[in-house]
Formats: sequence, structure tokens, C-alpha cells
Amino acid sequence: MNATADDRPDPQALLSAIERERHGALKIFLGASPGVGKTYKMLEAAREARREGADIIIGIIESHGRQETEALCEGLESIPLMQMAYRGAQFRELNLDAILKRAPAVVLIDELAHRNIPGTRHLRRYQDIEELLEHGIDVWTTVNIQHLESLNDVVARITGVRMRETVPDTVLSEARDVVLVDLTPRELIERLKQGKVYIPEQARAALDGFFSPTNLAALRELALQTVAERIDRDVREVMRSQGVTGPWPVRARIVVAIDGIGNGEELVRLGRRLAERRRAPWSAVFVDRGDTGPEQQAGVERTFDLAARLGGETLTLRGHDPVEELLAFAREQNATTLVVGRSRHRPLAGFFSQSLSQRLLRCGEDFEITFVSSRVARVRRRRHWFRRLEPMRDYVLTLAVVAAATGIAAVIEPLVPLPNLSLVFLTAVLLVAVRTAIRPALIAAVLSAAAYNFFFTEPRFTLAMHRTHELATVGFFLIMGLIGGQLAGRLRHQVLALRGTNEQTQRLLSLSRRLATAVDLPTIHRESTTAIAEHLHVPVVLLAPGDSGRLAQAAASQDEVVLNDKAWSAAQWAYDHRQPSGFQTQTLSAIDWRFLPLAIEQECFGVLGVYRPNPGFQSEQLAAIDALITQVTMAMARTRLTTTLEQAKVAEETERLRSALLSSVSHDLRTPLASMIGAASSLRSLDEALSTDDRRELLDSVISEGERLNRYIQNLLDMTRLGHGTLKLERDWIGIDDILNSALRRTRELLHHCRLIRHIEPGLPLLYVHPALIEQALVNVIENAAKFSPEGSEVRVAAMRDDGELLITVADEGPGIPADHREKVFNMFFTGGEGDRGKHGSGLGLAICSGMIGAHGGRIEALPGPGGRGTTIATHLPLIEPPDDDNEERA
Repeated sequence: MNATADDRPDPQALLSAIERERHGALKIFLGASPGVGKTYKMLEAAREARREGADIIIGIIESHGRQETEALCEGLESIPLMQMAYRGAQFRELNLDAILKRAPAVVLIDELAHRNIPGTRHLRRYQDIEELLEHGIDVWTTVNIQHLESLNDVVARITGVRMRETVPDTVLSEARDVVLVDLTPRELIERLKQGKVYIPEQARAALDGFFSPTNLAALRELALQTVAERIDRDVREVMRSQGVTGPWPVRARIVVAIDGIGNGEELVRLGRRLAERRRAPWSAVFVDRGDTGPEQQAGVERTFDLAARLGGETLTLRGHDPVEELLAFAREQNATTLVVGRSRHRPLAGFFSQSLSQRLLRCGEDFEITFVSSRVARVRRRRHWFRRLEPMRDYVLTLAVVAAATGIAAVIEPLVPLPNLSLVFLTAVLLVAVRTAIRPALIAAVLSAAAYNFFFTEPRFTLAMHRTHELATVGFFLIMGLIGGQLAGRLRHQVLALRGTNEQTQRLLSLSRRLATAVDLPTIHRESTTAIAEHLHVPVVLLAPGDSGRLAQAAASQDEVVLNDKAWSAAQWAYDHRQPSGFQTQTLSAIDWRFLPLAIEQECFGVLGVYRPNPGFQSEQLAAIDALITQVTMAMARTRLTTTLEQAKVAEETERLRSALLSSVSHDLRTPLASMIGAASSLRSLDEALSTDDRRELLDSVISEGERLNRYIQNLLDMTRLGHGTLKLERDWIGIDDILNSALRRTRELLHHCRLIRHIEPGLPLLYVHPALIEQALVNVIENAAKFSPEGSEVRVAAMRDDGELLITVADEGPGIPADHREKVFNMFFTGGEGDRGKHGSGLGLAICSGMIGAHGGRIEALPGPGGRGTTIATHLPLIEPPDDDNEERA
């Protein structure tokens, strides 16, 4: 291991470690399948920790009736589970609030992938665990490998069973410890036959399906690979946090270095074979020194495409020294093997031990290095060297600058000593290096040395030198010019690379800002095509799949973007195969469009097409598109996820409302129906035996219960109209006194046991409202007040102006509403159990009032009654100035 100046801890790794210390630690017991003993191992570890004095409790353990598991739970403190009813059955769920209140050091929570019963705080158990971790509580949990989200499709292909309960891979990656609980397939099948996993009937079905030897062996290998990847990542994090450069050959990792000119595809195939043989991850890497030409960039893209198809990672590094960048990346990734191509032989560089292969052997003695030569690539490399020559203007500038330096030196020659004239030429060399590149700078250094010798040293106008100090001056000048020119050229390349990186960052930031405000897919389509077209100055089109699965144009940067049949074929191929097509690809490369799939994992949102206006379209622009496309794809995935979550939330809310509605119907509608049926039956069977008063009383009962039933049905209909957005406001100008008088007439029978006190402030303006809806809202409020008012108590109804609004209050002297229930009483189906909402009712009346008043731009609130007794329901309605013609009519 080589000690370098960079052998110091990574600040980011240290900050991440400190941030993890602030949260609780997650420990996962990972198994290949059910029955391997994850819960048993977790309980054994918990009992050992308990004996050592740890504050550890049981949050929830799923023993599935296994006696040995239940025996291990004895002696450990356990938090009682919540009892929840769902669809007529009782379920037990984790009591999250009780655990937070108890605040133990460690809590055991079985089955990480469990889906909670609707109505709990979180949909999934891993979200409960995340909340516990945020409160600083350590959590131990268990999970099977088939429940990881990234392996869902793989497990489905292996076992034929798709897991519906999955957890994000980030949960596993953020765990502090992962314990592999392993059992061979033979031992697991034996446990299954002995009834230690399932009951005998279930065990026989499991042996015929999921628990086959081949399935168990494949799942076991997935579990081992997952844990190996986790250990490898932990090793690299420890190395970064401690400043160790490595490599530590804990696990084989292969890095393939390509240059886009030599035998890159051969190197990738060899690296793939080595990785498959050693079961190791591998990466294909290209070092961009800032002078990559279109042909070389196209070669890199072809090689990267091949590497991606073969399952490797691809990465572009930026730097001046390929050897330094490659070794730094290999040490950071803790790689063990480098695969490098030798595409040319350089005798002069080899003589000075400066060839790439010699430097790799000298500086990378910690790695296993495999060189692959290619005779064909040598000629291509030599030809490419000439194609990489800088533009002719750089060489013209070189000649002009050297000529200008010669003229300036001739003018100041009588004023300064001869050796100082070399500074003029050195300045010219540096100027050329800063303005152009390394090759023109080297040519400028040679020409400057020759001009200095030819024009200013004795004998003049010859290249011969007779004086030793002049020879030394020219020699040192040439050396300084070469070194200075090379350093200045390298600095210019770095500045250009930094500028390009900054421009790319600005492009990503600009696109991110645009996409951050997009709330739907059409907006993302429009913003992404506009942004990419502005950056590339070429036509851009975005194609999205329709209902039939065929692509259709969703957005375009220009109004007149027409695709021919070949372009549509290329776009459809890119969408179907999740691979680029068009120019500079291997599919329909003759067309002038390049189509890039907007794909993430197993989902493709569409295809982005970029038009090539001329054959000289820069490959660097294509590299910039990749980063932009990633942003667009992530924005589409975010929008799709948001839509899915909203739909799930609506579905859950609909299910909850349906259950509450059924509960309400079963009680609130059944009660008046039973009273009406009983009264009618008595009238029919006891008609002659009943007195006139009894008969009248039964008829009054039928009428009152019928009116009560009618009110319930009206409430349900009103709530349905509010919930589906079909409530239309037909506004009209009306006085509040008319609305109140009508509402009080409708509730006269309900208020017979109370004293009604009414106060309407004189001179109140007209309201611009839907009269029937405001009247119904007031009827519900007054009915609610009458329902809970004691015999002989007062109900006060008042209307007044209040800070530009009309305030209507209905106050009673009932038991009142608790302070923590005053906002909840306006929720649907909330009855509270006590206070004003506790006696009877479906919990819809005040919810309907809130919806109707809110539709008019007003608000409603529950306040304490006068003197702290009872309840006051305050309704605020906005006051709108009537038109002039209305004012004239009223005058």
C-alpha cells in the first residue's frame, strides 16, 4: 500500500458517520427464505444483550405458533399490541406511540416488509421503524431476501411468485449491521417436513411450490451476494473514513480502462468474462483529458453501450493524467484487477520509462494488471493523431506571436542585455500556451529558441553559437519554454474542462428548476424539450406511449417537427429495447435523428429525439444530453409516483369513508326505520284498542322519525355532492334575516323545549350566496344546538357585521365540546363520544356545513359558549358590494 499526501480521512464519510450517530441504529437479520431462523437468532441475540444490561424490549414478534420462538420471548419486556378492526376481523399491530413513550435503547420488530392495516399511522412497517430511528431508538428487525424491491422481478422469475410486500433497498443500505442467517436447502426442507416452519397441510403445499431445492438454492445465492455487496461497501466506507487508499483485496472488483480508439470492445468482453468467472462487479472507465474528438467519443459510446448490455457500470473520469486518474478511481472503488489495452508502441517514451504500461506497472503494484494488445489499433491510433491536430488558426497565431516577439526583441535590444531578451520569447510561449493548446505551445518554444539564436546571438543570421554562455542561455530558454508551455497548456485544458463542467452544472440546475415546478407529465414534456433545445440549439421532440403502446408525439421544441417512417421506426425500437437508436448508434445510424429512451428500472416513460443538423454534430453535446435525460426521467418518475400515491391515498380514504358510511347507515338510518315500522305495526294490530291520543301519538312518531330519516338522507346526498364536486352555486342577493327566518321555521319543532333568543344587527347588507345551501347549513347548526340543549335552556341566534364579514353565531347551553375536539367536529363521521357530538348523529351535519360555507369562501368554527358554558358555532361569510343597479332598486 502506497502512502500518499491524500491518505487522510474523507470529510464526507466522517460527516455521514456523525449523522448516523445522531439517529438510532438499524440491525437487520437477513435470510434467504422463511424458516431459516431469523426471528430465533434475533431473540437469542436480544437475550444475550439483556443479560449484559441492555434496555431492550419486544415491539412485535411473529412466532407463527413456534414454541421455541415463544419460549425465547419469556423474560423480555413486551409492549402490548394495538387491537384494530378491519373488514369485520380483529388484527394486532405495532403500538408505535407506546414504544416512543417507553423510549427503550433497543426494540425488536419482526417482519420488516409487513403491510400495516389501513388506519394506522404508516402504510408500511419499515416506515414505523424509520420514525423510531429518527427518535434515536435502535431497532432490530428481520426480512427475507425476496422482499427487497430491486430483486422483486428476479425472485418472480425464479420462484414464479411475485412478492407484494417489498421494502426499498435504501432501508438495507442504511442499516448499520446486517446479519446473514443462513441454512442449507436440505436443512430447511427437513425443518419444513418436521412442521417447524408451517403446519403440515401448509408444509406439503410449500414443498410443492416455493420451497423447492432449486428455488431455495437460488434465493440463498441472492442473499449471499447481497451481503457480500454490503460488506464490500462497508469496507470502502471504512477506507474512505480512515483515509486508506487501498486496495484491500476483500472482494474481487474489476476495472476496464478504454480509450475509444483501441480495442475497447475486446477489453470489455475480457473484463466481463473475468468478472463472471470471479463473480465480481466490474466497471468500464474512460479518462477524458479534454482533447477527445468526435471519432474517439463515438468509439467510447459504442464501448459503453456494449459494457452496459453486458451488465457493467460505465463512468467517464476527467483529468490530465490517465494513469493517475485510473489508479485513483481503482483505489477508491477498492478494485483488485485492471484491464488495460496496449494500442501503440512508443520507443522514446519507453526509453524514459514514461509509457502508460510502464507507469501503471510502477505505480500500481497493488493491483493485478492485465494488458491486451491490438495490432490493428496501432495504425488507427497513428491516423487519429493527425486528425486530432488543432485548428490551423492556432498555428497561424503561433507564427504571429513568435514574429511579434522577434520584432519587440529587436526594438528593445539596444536597451537591455542580451540574456534578458529571452524573457520576451518566454512570454510569447506562455501566451500561445494559454490561448491555444500544448502542441502549438511546444512549436512556439522551438521557434522562439531558433529565432533568438538566429537573430540575436553571434554570429547573427546563423544557427551557430560560438560563446558558451549564449549556448547555455538558448538551452535553458528552450527547456523553460517547453516546461512553461506544457504547464500553461495543461492549465488551459483544466480551465476548459472546469468551464465545461460548470456549464453542464448550470444546464442541470436550470432544467431542475423548470422540472421542480412541473406537476404533471404534459408540463414535464414541454419544459424538458424546450430546455434541451435551448442548450443544444437543435430541434428536439419527445414521444410518449399511448393507450395502444405505440408512440405518439407529446411535445416538441418547434411547431413543425416532422418524423419520417424510418425515424418513427427508430423511436419505437428505442422504446421497446430501452436502448438509443439513430445516428452514432448501431441501429438505423443513417438517419439524422438520435432517440434516447426515458427509462428507469423496468419502466420506460417515452423517447427523446434530438435532430442532427449537420454531420459535424459534436459528441460532447450528446454526453450533455445523457445528464439532462436523467433529470427528465427522474422528474417523470416522481410525477408518476406522486400520482400513484395520490390514487392510493384516495382509495384508502374511500375505503375508510365507505366503512364509516356503512356504520352510519346501520345505526342512524336503521333506528328511525325501526321506530316507524313499530308505530305502523301497532296502529295496524291495535287499531280498535287504541285511544285517539295513543293513535295520534303513534302517528306523530311516524312523522317525526320520517322527518329524521329524511334529514339523514339529505345529509348523505349533500355530502356526496360536496365530495364529487357536483355542487353548483346559484348565487343571488338575499338578506340574512330571510335566511334565518326560514331556517328557524324548519327547526321550530326541534326547539320546542328551549327558549329561542334571536338578535339581528340592523342595517346588515345583502349576501350574494346560494340561499338554499346557506339555509341548510344554518338548519344543521341549529339542529345540532337543539339536540344537546337541556330542557328550558336558551339557544341564542345572532347575526352581525365583523371586520368586513357577516358573522352568524348559534350558541347553546349544552355540555360543550372539548377543546381538542373543536376542529375535529367538522370532519366527516366524527362523533367524539362525548360532549355535543356524543349522543347521536352520523357525524355529517357540521361537515356539510363546513363544505357549504367553504364553497362560498367563508369559514366555520366551534367556540366556547357564553360564560364558558355550552358551545357557540360561528359562521363567517364574506360581504360583497352589490352592483349599482341593485343599489338603485333597493333605494
